[in-house]
Amino acid sequence: MKAVNSESKNLSKYDFKPSYTWPDPRLPFRVYYDSFKCRIFIIENIQHNWKWMSEWHEHFRKTDFFLVYCGWYHSPSFAQEAETIFSVLNLDKTQFFFMYNSPLEMQNFAAKGFHGDVINHNAWLDENLAMRPLNLDKIYDAIYVGRRSAFKRHMLASKVSRLALVAGRNHGNAVSEIPSYKYLNAQLLSPEQVCQKINQAHCGLILSEVEGACFASGEYLLCGLPVVSTPSKGGRDVWYNEYNSIVCEPTPDAIALAVEEFVRNPRDRHRIRQSHLEQAQLYRAKFINLLADVFKRFAVVDVDPVNYFQANFFHKLRKSHRPDFQEIFGNNYS
Repeated sequence: MKAVNSESKNLSKYDFKPSYTWPDPRLPFRVYYDSFKCRIFIIENIQHNWKWMSEWHEHFRKTDFFLVYCGWYHSPSFAQEAETIFSVLNLDKTQFFFMYNSPLEMQNFAAKGFHGDVINHNAWLDENLAMRPLNLDKIYDAIYVGRRSAFKRHMLASKVSRLALVAGRNHGNAVSEIPSYKYLNAQLLSPEQVCQKINQAHCGLILSEVEGACFASGEYLLCGLPVVSTPSKGGRDVWYNEYNSIVCEPTPDAIALAVEEFVRNPRDRHRIRQSHLEQAQLYRAKFINLLADVFKRFAVVDVDPVNYFQANFFHKLRKSHRPDFQEIFGNNYS
């Protein structure tokens, strides 16, 4: 079924400009499965892909299937913009499946007729890599791992004692103000170094109002740290429960009180990690079932979806590179 939208059906691709496109020629783009029967692609956020999709959409095969990774909160306005893109490019919604981070995102997009399910992207954090519990002394009350961008709202931690800050790349955003701290990294840290710093804190902070599911939140849980979070949209909260987190009002006083609670009442780090892994396995099982459905749809009978998933699992399910779209879509056949 083709998308039809009364507000956009008269637009051409030359008239339309999305709110955001990926600025780097290296895209979070992946050819996940490739055979003469079907191809499966993993792309991130429909808007991000406008530049190449507007050029190559007429070369999509009927046997191409796109898994859409949600790297940011998929709001109603995101859904409306995706609807416009599908209408302008005359894309078939049945060839796309959205992997939402929260039920709210699925609700926002289902209202526009998009297909998908909640398969939170923090399930793709590889638990066999750096992030794990370590038996280290706690020298920080809280740690905040996050780039110094305004939406991270670092100043909400201004009343937290013994605060550690670990900042990554800021991706072109203006560097925002930060509160007083006991530790701030002077250069980018390796994952192993980040893991060590996380394990030296009583809890991890995530203070944004809107973003994606936030990998740092999952990394805290994999290290066995409880999380102090503000109310949020984007999907990080689907991992939280009464034991592993406190979701408090976005005020410095409320955040400081929540941190003090975890300092006074430490959590079992192995219990927190195990709970995260069990939930991750549920999302991974959903993905495997989805893969099985796609294989069945395109009569791929010689590939076991469980074995294929295990053999092709990669950290964060995200690989950024510069795709050769001429090579991928230049030979168009169904």
